[in-house]
Amino acid sequence: MHDTAALLLEAIVNSVEAGADVIDAFVDISGGTIHVRVEDDGTYTALSDPFQAGKTSKGEGRGRGLSIIKDRSEGRCRLTRGEGITVLEFVADDDGSFSDLSSALLPIMNMDKSIEITIRNDGRETKVTRKFLEERDAVPDRASGIRRFREILSSLAKGDIYG
Repeated sequence: MHDTAALLLEAIVNSVEAGADVIDAFVDISGGTIHVRVEDDGTYTALSDPFQAGKTSKGEGRGRGLSIIKDRSEGRCRLTRGEGITVLEFVADDDGSFSDLSSALLPIMNMDKSIEITIRNDGRETKVTRKFLEERDAVPDRASGIRRFREILSSLAKGDIYG
């Protein structure tokens, strides 16, 4: 079973596999619903239905990520391309998987990419970038980085200013 935070990870992995160097993700949590938008500069191969299981330009045995997103979002998803940017958007029910930001973002922010994630929840916005974490020695790629990562995310989730 995929929780909603795992769907964000699926979307970002899809961007990485498309060769993206820059990935921006926006998550808006409101009214029991999560709206996700992932933008990237990766390559895009137009397929008749990119959300169909097994439908991919990435090779045999691949192509499950977008179909998982389609299933879990009950078809409330779309993929568009324009001016060098690919945009994946989907809506899913809020299952609480973003309530612990450090657990939700840990597998994403450990990727060696230019990733920026903005999460809006109850009027509070939290923005996390790979660069922000690097500057604070908080990239979760080793034990001390994971500990620092969790401290910073906890502080950001509370709305504290973290220097």
